[in-house]
Amino acid sequence: MALWLGAADVSSAAALECPEIIDLKTPPLGALIDSLLPKGTILAQPEQLATVITLMREHGLSSNDTVNHLIAMYCPAVAAETDLSVQEKITRVRDFAAEASRMVFTNNGVDDVIFDVPLNPALAEQVRELAGHAGVPVEIWIAKVVAAAVR
Repeated sequence: MALWLGAADVSSAAALECPEIIDLKTPPLGALIDSLLPKGTILAQPEQLATVITLMREHGLSSNDTVNHLIAMYCPAVAAETDLSVQEKITRVRDFAAEASRMVFTNNGVDDVIFDVPLNPALAEQVRELAGHAGVPVEIWIAKVVAAAVR
């Protein structure tokens, strides 16, 4: 999952910060698909989520882009819920993101185990830079480093 979710300091944050679809650098076809898909908490329904994932995949969105778009379509509805604390909102979006990731990568035929490991922002930026220099996505770079470390 490439997006940063949450607030800078949960204890003092006033709102959940959600990614915006327009900031995802989506190709024109992806943007058109986004405009046609359901948004909000309806995506938490497994049937709806599976349908949206299939449509995104059929229209050429990568697995990472699919997850990022799903989060961007789900998060604002949770952020708007007035009966939840900021921490509850963050937890709900993170839970959705984890389930969406599992479904996207399962639908992709990936049989690997996926670890969700938090990195502090400075380390995450270093990882992005190193992966960029290697010319591979962050996930692939991390997998290669871990594989080399356990050999």
